[in-house]
Amino acid sequence: MKQSTELPAALGRGLDHSRNLRMSDLVTDRLKEEILDGKLGAGDPIVVAKVAQQLKVSRQPVMEALKRMEADGIIEIVPQVGCRIARPAAREVEDFFQMFAAMEAEVGAMAAARCTDDEGRALARLLSEVLGAIKGRRSVNSRLLNRAFHGAIHEMAKAPKVARLSSALWDRSDFYIKTAFGAFNISPRVRDAYARIGKAIVARDVDATRLAVRQHLLASGKVAAKRLRAAGAH
Repeated sequence: MKQSTELPAALGRGLDHSRNLRMSDLVTDRLKEEILDGKLGAGDPIVVAKVAQQLKVSRQPVMEALKRMEADGIIEIVPQVGCRIARPAAREVEDFFQMFAAMEAEVGAMAAARCTDDEGRALARLLSEVLGAIKGRRSVNSRLLNRAFHGAIHEMAKAPKVARLSSALWDRSDFYIKTAFGAFNISPRVRDAYARIGKAIVARDVDATRLAVRQHLLASGKVAAKRLRAAGAH
């Protein structure tokens, strides 16, 4: 059954206390939240006037947000038609994860090479907490847990410019996974990959970390692409 394309009323709450941020940043965050964690899905229209009204902003920051999300591959802006959430093709998803896996593998390798004893213990604790949260709570936001784990690795890499480049791709990765599966869930395969990656980093095994990260993300891309092909998105 097709989900409603109405933006939830809650989308507009919480803007007043953040006026120090650019309004387009706030709009971008709200829209991404609804797309990556909410009801909006591939092909659903985004009506600029409706979003502006619900967020109590002018149309300009909404358009700026949509243009930014178009650059991220999440939104399609069709001239004289309007805006809609993108429908990624399976080949596009596979190509993206090939590139993404290579970049993240190098960030992971840097983390393994530069990991201190304290950081290794902290990563082990975080991994234990993440896996415990996944097993113990059905309502947990798996996407944010995934970000927390990989974000910790980015910090351990101690290469902020490199990590920033890679971090910019996580929204697109999450969007592809959400589109393929309908929701972001951490499967047993992914949990096993976390364990291999964490173990390799704590052991400061650069080659094993690079391989584990690359295999994990390539597998994610292949599984997502397979689901999209089954749904007719070639």
